[in-house]
Amino acid sequence: MKTILILLLLIVFVSLQISLAPIISIKDITPQLIFIFVFFASFTLGQTSGIWVGFFSGFLCDIFDVTHFGLNMGLLLIAGFVIGTMKPKFYRDNLLVDILFFAVALFLYETIYLILLWQFSLGIFLLNILRYSIPTVLYTTIISLFVFTLLKRIPYFVQSH
Repeated sequence: MKTILILLLLIVFVSLQISLAPIISIKDITPQLIFIFVFFASFTLGQTSGIWVGFFSGFLCDIFDVTHFGLNMGLLLIAGFVIGTMKPKFYRDNLLVDILFFAVALFLYETIYLILLWQFSLGIFLLNILRYSIPTVLYTTIISLFVFTLLKRIPYFVQSH
């Protein structure tokens, strides 16, 4: 049951990232809906589930964006591992703690993504951090408030929590 639920939610979030995220983007700032799910699954279910969810979500993202094949897969796998490792160190029933940890994790993900892509000039790198990463983190964090609240109502995640 657990695997089927995770797989179903994974397909839903990948579908939303591909179809809905471009529609709700604001001036090239697209929310990272996949990262919301990877974070929630890792933070709720732990390290092992986080690794698998990160790997498969990154793989599905890379299938639809083959220009940098493997980048999302690797970064989301590492994010799932690190977030799942941090699970016991945080009080998870506090939404504020979840959101703050989420914002920091997403900012680190966005920064590492920019570094690995093509940012070898410090000026361009800092400009892209200000222009894309920080607004993406803010926008996705606002969306994650609602998504976390909805996901926490799923009975399986309530039991795992």
